[in-house]
Amino acid sequence: MRRAAVLALALLAAPALAVPPTPPGDAEVAEGARLVESGRYELGLPVLESALARLPGDPDILVYIAFAQRRLGNRDAAMEAYLQALGSNPNHPGALAYQGALLLEMGDRAGAEANLAQLMNSCGNCPERETLARDIARAR
Repeated sequence: MRRAAVLALALLAAPALAVPPTPPGDAEVAEGARLVESGRYELGLPVLESALARLPGDPDILVYIAFAQRRLGNRDAAMEAYLQALGSNPNHPGALAYQGALLLEMGDRAGAEANLAQLMNSCGNCPERETLARDIARAR
């Protein structure tokens, strides 16, 4: 009986684990994020910029915009968006980690390490800290 109950709970939980998380709240943000995450940066940017016009200063939207700009090779635009995101939330894990990766790409290892130190202080062992630490280690 107990095994059947455990199996039933596992089956009920499985679909929830299989569904990727959706960006919170806004359908337009979710669509822009989906496009960026699927590598369709040129299509995702205008959607995210429209959402940002409605939600000015939203650090999550700014991080998606920065990530897309970075992937398109627009480093200055990416850096500006990361700086805006960090202006809204100086400890935003995604902004710190992705900006750190951009700093590495631009040859600023000290800047990337400063972002890593800030992540260590603000979020401990969060996935973003792990990602940036790995990027820095690979850049040696």
